[in-house]
Amino acid sequence: MIRGTTPTFQLKIDDQTVDLTEARNVYATFEQRGKKLTKTGEDIEVTAKQVDVYFSQAESLQFETGSIDIQLNWTYSNGARACTDIIRVTVGENLVPEVLE
Repeated sequence: MIRGTTPTFQLKIDDQTVDLTEARNVYATFEQRGKKLTKTGEDIEVTAKQVDVYFSQAESLQFETGSIDIQLNWTYSNGARACTDIIRVTVGENLVPEVLE
């Protein structure tokens, strides 16, 4: 991800036993040095094996150059909860670090 852009994260589930369309709630959490951003509901698109997470320019600017951790969590209607392993991605700098119109 480059700061100040509008990236889409495509987070794929490799576990063949998981079907996210059966989940009641899905959460995508991004964390960097104690700062967290969790996206859910209309901020994400969920299919059986993938979650697409959309960032605004302002949201991508919340993170500093370096790395961020990402994890999916979800719940089922019976109260069960599951999550993915944490993955790490790199945040790159932008020479124009501001929201453009």
